[in-house]
Amino acid sequence: MKLFPVLLCPAILLTVISVHKLSAQGQQSPSGEPKIQVTSALVFLDVTVLDKKGRPVVSGLTEDDFTITEDKEPQPIFSFEAPETHVIAPASGDSNPDGKAPVTILVLDLLNSSFEDFAYIRYEVRQFLKSQPLQLASPTEMIVIGNESLEMLQSFTRSRTDLLNALSHLPAALPFKHMNGAFFWERFGQSLDALQQIALQNKGVPGRKNIVWLGHGGPNVYLDTVVFPPKFEYELKQYVHSTTNMLVDARISLFVIYPGLPVRGNTMSFSAEQAGVEIGEDDPFAGDVNFGVFVNETGGKLFFNRNDVDMEIKQSERMGAEYYTLTYQPQNVDSNGRFRRIRVTLRDPNLRAVTKAGYFAPDKNAPLDRRQQRMMKLAEAVQSTIPFNALDVSLSGVVRHPDSETAEFTVQLKSKNLTFLPTKDGKDAANLIVAAASLNEDRTILASRTQGATLLSATEDPSGLPEVVSRFQLTIRVPRKTKSVRVVIEDQDGGRIGAADLDRKTIDAAPATETRAPQLNRRPPDHVGPAAP
Repeated sequence: MKLFPVLLCPAILLTVISVHKLSAQGQQSPSGEPKIQVTSALVFLDVTVLDKKGRPVVSGLTEDDFTITEDKEPQPIFSFEAPETHVIAPASGDSNPDGKAPVTILVLDLLNSSFEDFAYIRYEVRQFLKSQPLQLASPTEMIVIGNESLEMLQSFTRSRTDLLNALSHLPAALPFKHMNGAFFWERFGQSLDALQQIALQNKGVPGRKNIVWLGHGGPNVYLDTVVFPPKFEYELKQYVHSTTNMLVDARISLFVIYPGLPVRGNTMSFSAEQAGVEIGEDDPFAGDVNFGVFVNETGGKLFFNRNDVDMEIKQSERMGAEYYTLTYQPQNVDSNGRFRRIRVTLRDPNLRAVTKAGYFAPDKNAPLDRRQQRMMKLAEAVQSTIPFNALDVSLSGVVRHPDSETAEFTVQLKSKNLTFLPTKDGKDAANLIVAAASLNEDRTILASRTQGATLLSATEDPSGLPEVVSRFQLTIRVPRKTKSVRVVIEDQDGGRIGAADLDRKTIDAAPATETRAPQLNRRPPDHVGPAAP
């Protein structure tokens, strides 16, 4: 058997997260049985107000200056917060978002950038961080989406030093999927997967979150009914609708910054065009699916045809920090799955409101979102203290790399209890998700890595073979506050989970070596991307 990492493939059967909740009321039905009444949760709108010159307006406005409509119906404003309330508490720690100030999530897009562009991204992020004070104004997290994984290099911190340190230890790699068109669908799925995982990670964090995505995001997909079979088109729409609602539900705004030199002439990417278009009342994903649409959907901005990336990061942070927060309770609770258009207007016609464009109503006919449930279960297992032994997982051969603040070890997985399914080439495969995290004393995630893996068997019936042990290497950052490392493996088809742990004493006692120089090689020839449907 052979174990090798692959992408976290999208199981394009996703359902919309509802912004509505069921609440048991104190009423009784005529029969005396409790009655369940459907009520709608509050919708949060983080609104940036701009004047005619595009400058944020941060004072002089009250609740009476704003009007909210959903599907053209006026909505009473439930609560109102002015920009001056969105500041971090003086006593807040460097890694504890308190909900008053917005947080920033820097995503470095290796997956969809050329090697030269990604080197430029790293340089500009370093320049931006160097220009910041030792303690940042609000917590910032750093994530990299790579060829095979989504890795948190540094969890929320206000320490400029920690962020620069994480950036400096990011190894070089060739973006082989970007360099090879055969990986179109993998890159598309990984990019949307990354948005979903970030949304899930931050759903419980109060306040606004601003994703500053440095890179092009996923490739464009045009939803043409002639190209796609109807079933696939429906599933793809459910996938992007679900991603939209997860971002909206987590109060995330997406800012996308394209790296590189300005483009001469009138050439403009599809994403940039979509980011500037006026969204009507219908499904905004009826045509192209790209990051420009997600920018509009979440009230963010796409920066195109500029090369001052560090200044664009600062502008994104400013737009994401100087905002009003309004809430309302939707009057319409129909579960028809349709897009609900939100508009915020101001009494002064010279002012313009920038906020999320809307959300998709829950769809009572949508299939159960098993993949999202699996993602949540895996996240809970990573931070849990409970042992998971449905799969036999163990860790050995620990080696420290002090120069990069990482630990490398061997993950050993036994084939018992794995679910093998036949593949097109006559083999059998077990599809796995591997998640590793460095945890502090409170089991808060300080750094993490998530990737897919496939265990292949040459026999038609692996269950009849003696137990087979597979091994592979895994490296994870171990920040200074790390108390333990946990690795969790889940069988995607069987749902079984196994976990193994390393404590800090074991890591500190391991032999130390320098980090091996990265090998800038293309993907091995036995890895191929899926063809378009």
